[in-house]
Amino acid sequence: PVAHEVSRGEEIIELTRTEFLLLELFMLHPRHVLTRSVIFEHVWGYDFGSTSNSLEVYVGYLRRKTEARGKPRLIHTVRAVGYVLKDT
Repeated sequence: PVAHEVSRGEEIIELTRTEFLLLELFMLHPRHVLTRSVIFEHVWGYDFGSTSNSLEVYVGYLRRKTEARGKPRLIHTVRAVGYVLKDT
């Protein structure tokens, strides 16, 4: 199986395929607000629609892994629009 590992500082973080695709998209577009539709298209290949909470669930997984041990938040919610990757 293909390993999906990234590092933050000295820490190696293991990600699932979906988490990796999500983080990759944010890293390709830092400081740009990405809409839910754009994220769904890149990660899943289609838009689940506004009733799906899949995106919120995976952003939560990614945040828990990248913010471990008190590290600052990287992925910020832009209410009613989507998400943005910002270093603090």
